[in-house]
Amino acid sequence: MNIRTTFRFTLPRGTGIKTETGRKTSGVMRLVQVKDLLQIERDGQVQRGSGAFYIVLLSKVVTELGNERMITRKTIEQLHPVDFAFLVDFLHEINHQVIKKVPLTCTECGHRFLGAFAQLGEA
Repeated sequence: MNIRTTFRFTLPRGTGIKTETGRKTSGVMRLVQVKDLLQIERDGQVQRGSGAFYIVLLSKVVTELGNERMITRKTIEQLHPVDFAFLVDFLHEINHQVIKKVPLTCTECGHRFLGAFAQLGEA
């Protein structure tokens, strides 16, 4: 059973990002990988406690955003605060959604499906 790894979104404000005239700013975010977190821990700005953790993380996991060719820290820094907060919430939502789901197979009929934990850590 395949786990979905990319998710489309539309920013609530979309200011500061290049888009086609009259279109909402949309994009794609991928799931966070362990290597992303390891790279962020080694980042000098993050180590100095500058509050750049989510800026750096979003610049890694947002793969498409409007007409931007490359998503960098500067791209994320130019976002409206409402859009930034939206992306942080969306990041948590999609990553926790996947963590709570586990592939299961019915012992009676062999049907495969995704089961969900009611609470993390609960079996």
